[in-house]
Amino acid sequence: MMNENFKSLIEQAKGIAQEQGLNWGIELDVTGSAVSGHEWNLRQLSKDGKPTKNVLRNFQQFEDAQQELVLRKLLDAGAVEPRPVSEAWQDLIKAHTLDHILVKQKSISFAQSAAMAWRFLATVARKEPWNVDADDVQLACEISDLCQSTGARSINIMALIRNFVDVLHLFNACPMASLVTKPRNAVKGRAKFTKKKEALSKELAHRKDAEKLPQRKAFWQLVNILYTMQPTSTVDILRFSMLKLLLLTGLRVGEVVSIPFDWRRTRSYVDEAGRPAGEKGGISEAVLIRHFAEKQQKSYLFEESMFVPPMFQEDIEQIFADVIRLTSPLRATLKAQYESGRVFPQYEPSQLVDALQMYVHLTGNPIWAAPPYPTELSQCLERYRQSFDQTEMPRMADIQKSCSYVAAAVSRYFSQEKRGQGLMLRDRDGIIDTDRGVRGKFLRVSDVEAFVTKHVPTKRSDLAPLKLNAGGQLAPWEMLFLMPKRAVGEGRGDSVVDMTNTFAVGIADQALLVSALGGSDIATKYSVFASYGQSDEERNFSLTTHQLRHLQDTELFRVGVADTIISKRHNRQSVAQSHVYDHRSLAEKMSAVELPDDWTDSLGSGNATTIAKLVFSGKANGPIVREFKRIQADEGDQAALHFLMAEADGFHATPYGTCLTSFTVDPCPKNLECFDDCRHLSATDLPEHRTNLIVLHGRLEVALEHARSKPESTIGRANQIAHAEKRLTGVEKLLATAPGQLVFPDGSDLSKINKNESILHGT
Repeated sequence: MMNENFKSLIEQAKGIAQEQGLNWGIELDVTGSAVSGHEWNLRQLSKDGKPTKNVLRNFQQFEDAQQELVLRKLLDAGAVEPRPVSEAWQDLIKAHTLDHILVKQKSISFAQSAAMAWRFLATVARKEPWNVDADDVQLACEISDLCQSTGARSINIMALIRNFVDVLHLFNACPMASLVTKPRNAVKGRAKFTKKKEALSKELAHRKDAEKLPQRKAFWQLVNILYTMQPTSTVDILRFSMLKLLLLTGLRVGEVVSIPFDWRRTRSYVDEAGRPAGEKGGISEAVLIRHFAEKQQKSYLFEESMFVPPMFQEDIEQIFADVIRLTSPLRATLKAQYESGRVFPQYEPSQLVDALQMYVHLTGNPIWAAPPYPTELSQCLERYRQSFDQTEMPRMADIQKSCSYVAAAVSRYFSQEKRGQGLMLRDRDGIIDTDRGVRGKFLRVSDVEAFVTKHVPTKRSDLAPLKLNAGGQLAPWEMLFLMPKRAVGEGRGDSVVDMTNTFAVGIADQALLVSALGGSDIATKYSVFASYGQSDEERNFSLTTHQLRHLQDTELFRVGVADTIISKRHNRQSVAQSHVYDHRSLAEKMSAVELPDDWTDSLGSGNATTIAKLVFSGKANGPIVREFKRIQADEGDQAALHFLMAEADGFHATPYGTCLTSFTVDPCPKNLECFDDCRHLSATDLPEHRTNLIVLHGRLEVALEHARSKPESTIGRANQIAHAEKRLTGVEKLLATAPGQLVFPDGSDLSKINKNESILHGT
């Protein structure tokens, strides 16, 4: 029977849907996708005003999950087909979506990710929601990680079980979260381990998680494009400006595209006497960028401000000035539309407008004359492409009045189909004219507005206000990055965009920047690399927007900026989040450690200085460190530093920790067996070391289980079990040791060879 809590949730959700005017029974096709017009518009539901369209329409089972169930003989091969999840699962997806967006007022993006997680769980469980148990969830997480290498979906499944299902006791088997463990399978040991193994640090200069930083050639090619090349379209001017801001500020991509028109904030500083601080060598006035921080767990715009370093201030202010100048016609259009609620507020509804002028309004293309163009028009176009000065547009219109023929594209635009949809051509008296041809004919404004509303909704301007965290709202024209919507013709042949006369104005979205950097296979051909690269290699470069953020964080750490300041600058909730973005090499981290002046003078710039910094910062331990500290206590700093210089070769980085012992004469006889009770092994706080240890721990567990499964009479079984158990214990102790501490302070000195042992010792 249906769980009563589940039933109550669905009834409450249906009530909320009715209040919002939503049709609960979304009509689906046979595959599980909503029939056109029946999907839920989540963006409209949240009323946050953001331009990106988000809908709830997919209730289909996952075919890759079905295939995996077939391989495990849990599903018949004939049952693999695209079909919707059950009605109860559909109700759960809709109820959670409404709760997340309307009740909790959280982000739309997670609601959509959660919908996918629910569908995947439904596909694997093959039962009604209230009958799902911990084993079903465990299996769904395991199969999800096999089908999706990132593991993000299984994390979402567990989050939904823990924070929604268990809290409301929606399933009969609740609570379940504590009974489910993330499977230790291919996600941690397959491709990811191979990648990490290849990327293991071989030298001190190797950067941690270097793959999260932009490729060097691609990065410098991007800088070359942005600062030395002339954009060829108005959209590219906007893309260049936003990419420069990504480079200079380190803001998230969504934070850059949503910067408001009123961006500039200042803060003044004075001394004790009230005089400007600049007179005494300080800064009298600081400039800040007003922006809206992401990842604040809210559906509205969360206002923050970021200081602009003086070295970037002139460049950043110029970027904003150029964008404001370029978008001012669009801003005027959008403001008039927002305040009037009409598509063409510059005209009266009953007014007749020349069809060629209306063509410019509808398409944004100011060129309606057929080629070849008059010399004056070609010169005007060339000047516009160099300066993007909107004063050239009236000149183009005047020159075309003398042209004899209309371009074929204009005739095709006013086709019989469009005339039947409402674009009815009329004569000067307003009477419908069915004759061929466009020139000398007119359109009634009310007819065109009705046509736009009904037949081209995707070109309608973004008019929804955006909600602010302070309780107010921001009109769409108050955003900085405005752009002509669906200006697909710009850049093709002689086509340009008339920013003054186009009616379709939108707020820039994240997809514009993602495609600009070629962040996906599809976007690569539309990237700035593809458009402005000079060679095949340059045209195939790609970056992700987040790599630039990782790069700036790493550089801030490298030059010694405090992690608290970095966290505040980048709108993070904790300092720990910033350290995830720290990709400095060990050498760079050591360069940030300042030794006492007398130490620096004595040690110089060799290996001894590196070891001294490790010792001074508490990141290393071992026999050399113990002897150094003993000599320092008994004989003073100078004697200890001379000892350190003599033993400077005794530093080694391993995949599991650091070793401080000298191998000048002989190599270590137990190389990479440090976790076998070696007294020289020190733990570190490097994520790579912990990852390697976790993978090793899993492999040792598998080896131990394999050894135990053998018949007791198997030769060597006991030794195999003892060998695996000892190393497994050592790895667990290393994982539990604090960074910089010895793992086995009373362990053996594995660097010394026991010459009394035979080759058969221990068998």
